[in-house]
This record gives sequence, structure tokens and C-alpha cells, in this order.
Amino acid sequence: MEQQKIEFKRYRDFGQIINATFEFIRQNFGPLLKSLLFIVGPFLLITGIVLGFYQKSIFSIYTLTSLSGIGISMILLIIAMFFTVQMMLSTVYSFIKIYLERTETTPIQIEEVWEGVKQNFLKILGVTFSLGLLLIGSIIISGIIIVIIINVSSNPFLIFLLFLIFFLPFIYFMVKISLVYVVSLNENVGVMNSIQRSLYLTKNKFWFTFGLVFVLSLIQGFMGFIFQIPQYIVMFISMFNSMDGTGVDGVTEIIIIVTSIISALQYLLYAITLIALVFYYFSLVEQKEAKGLLEKIDSI
Repeated sequence: MEQQKIEFKRYRDFGQIINATFEFIRQNFGPLLKSLLFIVGPFLLITGIVLGFYQKSIFSIYTLTSLSGIGISMILLIIAMFFTVQMMLSTVYSFIKIYLERTETTPIQIEEVWEGVKQNFLKILGVTFSLGLLLIGSIIISGIIIVIIINVSSNPFLIFLLFLIFFLPFIYFMVKISLVYVVSLNENVGVMNSIQRSLYLTKNKFWFTFGLVFVLSLIQGFMGFIFQIPQYIVMFISMFNSMDGTGVDGVTEIIIIVTSIISALQYLLYAITLIALVFYYFSLVEQKEAKGLLEKIDSI
């Protein structure tokens, strides 16, 4: 029996968004998992290997010869994780875009998703760099203001208060622009228009948006813990074995890298939040503009 295509363009409450997310994953589990493994998988593999070397250098810190190695490994890890996230965004949103454009429920092929990734990657990268520049600029300005005030007053309560004053708006802004990637790809608009659109859609919806992202993060965290168990065991054993100043041996190093690769697979679960945000986006659009309803009326 052919499965019924999931309708995105409709209003959903909190529970319905989460239910629709897992229903979409269940319906498209095979093609989606294959796309993630073949397209994002190589980047996850690199991330896992670099993470393994980073942890190995931390366990060898007692030898006082791996301080430079820790710095290099950390930089490589940040770069690897950055591109992994960008490929994850491109793959998931390209997959959903293909799903939305189809009228039938035939399985989506990896080749189709890869073509979508090639089309959307630079746009997603541009959005990320733009948001990064905004973030860096905000941090620099906030840091200068805080340093100036600290030089004038050394009151610890005032310093803590300043931290809250600058930190809380940052959290607020990040939650409000959580739909920026969905808007950019679905509505084919630039970065600033995507930010403005995301702010408009989430107007008076901060706590709903925050709660949705928070609950999804908890779900991902609980599910991802399974991938982290082998790594925690090896880390615990290696930490005690390396305290004698000899570092880690070759076999332990290989085990650390293997368990780090397994741990890196937990990033695949980030797809849950990305998919949920698409359902949330269409729910807000339908609630505020009723585009889906208007399309149905026009088609009569």
C-alpha cells in the first residue's frame, strides 16, 4: 500500500510538530539515512578521526610534549565540525525540498539529493558566514563595552549583571533566527531578508520556539548518549593509564579514534531538529498568512 504524502503546509501545535517530524523520518528513513551516510558520512568520519587525535593528545598532556598538538587538533576539529554541520544542513534541507516538490511518494534517490546539495551548499555557507560576522561583531562590541566598565568598576555583581545583559539578548536573537536557513532556501531570499522574515514569523513566539528547540535538543541528547558510551569508557580508562606520564600506547590510540568515530555519528541526530524546524516554519506561515489554504482554494 502506497504511503500518503505528509502535508507540510498546515498549522500544527507543539506536539503535532514533533509527531510530524518523527512520522517524516519513519516514512523516509531509508533514503534519508542513505543520503546522510553517503554525503555527510565522509565529513563525520574526518571529524571522528580528528576528535580521536584531539583526545589522544589531551590524555598525553602529562608528557608535556603534546601542548602544540592539542592546539593543532583543536583547530582541525573546529574546521571539520564546521563543514560537517554545513553538509548536514545542505543534505537535510535539499532532501526536504525534493520531497515538497514531488507529487508522488516514490523513494528519493541519493543522486537527487547530491544535486540539491551542490545547488544549495554555497547559499547555506553564505548564510552561516553572514551570521558568523554578525555574531563576531556583536561579541567585539559587547567585549569592548564590558572591558571599559570593568576598568571603571571592579564590582563582581556589576560584572555578572553585564554578562547577563549581553548574554540573554544573544540567546533571544539566536532563537528568533532559528528559521533563517529554512526561509533562505524555501523562499529563495538573501541573508538579511531571511533574518527579517525569521524575526517576523517568530514574533510573539519566543518561548514556543525556545521550548521546541530545547525539547528536541533533549531528545537528541538522550538518543546520542548511546553513541557516546564507548567513548566515555575508553576516556575513563585512558585517563588513569596516562597519569603515570607515559601517555597512551598505540593500541589505546586506535581504540580512542574508533570510539571517537562512533561518537561522531551522533551528529546525524541533528537532522531531527532541522526537520522539525521546517514543519514549524510552515506552521507559522499558515498561521499568519494561510498560504496553504489559499493554494487549496485556488486549485478548486
